[in-house]
Amino acid sequence: MFLEGDLNHPADYESVACMDLDEYEALKDRYPELIHVIDQLTQVVKQYKLIYYGKLQQQISMETHKNLIDELARFDVYNVTLDRYQELIVERWQEFVRQAQQTHGTVILECCFIQNPLTLMFGRFNLSKRTLTDFIKRLEKIIQPLNPKIIYFYQDEIRSTIDRVIQERTDDWLSHIIWYYTEQGYGKAKGYQGLDGLCKVLKERKEYELDIINQLKIDKLTINNTESNRNAALQEIRDFLKVTQ
Repeated sequence: MFLEGDLNHPADYESVACMDLDEYEALKDRYPELIHVIDQLTQVVKQYKLIYYGKLQQQISMETHKNLIDELARFDVYNVTLDRYQELIVERWQEFVRQAQQTHGTVILECCFIQNPLTLMFGRFNLSKRTLTDFIKRLEKIIQPLNPKIIYFYQDEIRSTIDRVIQERTDDWLSHIIWYYTEQGYGKAKGYQGLDGLCKVLKERKEYELDIINQLKIDKLTINNTESNRNAALQEIRDFLKVTQ
């Protein structure tokens, strides 16, 4: 099982910077004392250099090398151009399928199939529902050989859910998510602002997601967990997996 934030997520990129060759060589010129460790945490994918800076952060002194991590974060896969992001995500899923076909057992992946692509493509770039649907269907086709199943949780009231989450997270988190969803992409195009604007974006995003899921051909289960009834949700999941095995 790979949860959101896992630095070893096999089907997504968590704290991974993407650079072309020139950008990568320039980076190493600026940090010659870290060439060895940077190279160790770099993967070549097509014409790109992928630097796992989340893992790098665990191996170096943040007090001394904060500038390096900040610079790499600006090249995060989720900060690059749309075309580069889509290219990398498609490649990631293809590689995951190749690896999974050589092993046995079940892999549970959180957040990476619909949540993260829509966060970027809807929240940041304001792509049309048709474009979003086509991209998710492209991913669906890639993973079809693995007999995948989708379990999607949602709540009726976005505002009450956000109010609950606010109590669990920091003010910086709230400021960032309001900025992300209201000052770029869909929210900015609609003129939404503040916490109310955030809730409007997330409500409409949920509608997008449910519509996309309904168009997918793979097995899926949607669970309304507004009541936060964990036992009831688990029973739904058990029944779903028994039926679809």
